Order: sequence, then C-alpha cells, then structure tokens
Amino acid sequence: MNFEQAMAEVKDTLVVMAEIQRRQAEVQKLQAQELDGMREGYTLHEKRMVHVDQRLAEITDKLDGLIGYQNLPKRPS
Repeated sequence: MNFEQAMAEVKDTLVVMAEIQRRQAEVQKLQAQELDGMREGYTLHEKRMVHVDQRLAEITDKLDGLIGYQNLPKRPS
C-alpha cells in the first residue's frame, strides 16, 4: 500500500465517521424530543390523578354519610 492509497483510506474513514456522528446526533435529538413528550404526558397524568383522587375522596365522604344515615335506628311507625 502506497501513501496515496493510505490517504484515500483515511479520507474514506473520516467520511464514514462523520456520517456516523451525524446520524447519532439525529438519533439523540429524536430521543430528547421523545423524552420531552413523555415528561409532558407524565405531568398531565399527575394533574389528572390529583383530580381523580379529589373526586374519589368526595365520593367516599358521601358514601360514608349514606352508610351512617342507613345505620341510624329506625323509628317505629
């Protein structure tokens, strides 16, 4: 292998490495975007779950009240 062939091989290798780096950067950008979307989705989920928990607590209180009312002694008619 002479010097020109070695230089050509080095140049080819550098071109391949540059393409690999470009593709990797693109993948990382897509992964970052996907992660941001997941974070937004999780935040929305957490807000909704707080609302669901509040509603469940209200329903539980009402149900406990109804059970307590049902368990009152009956008045003779």
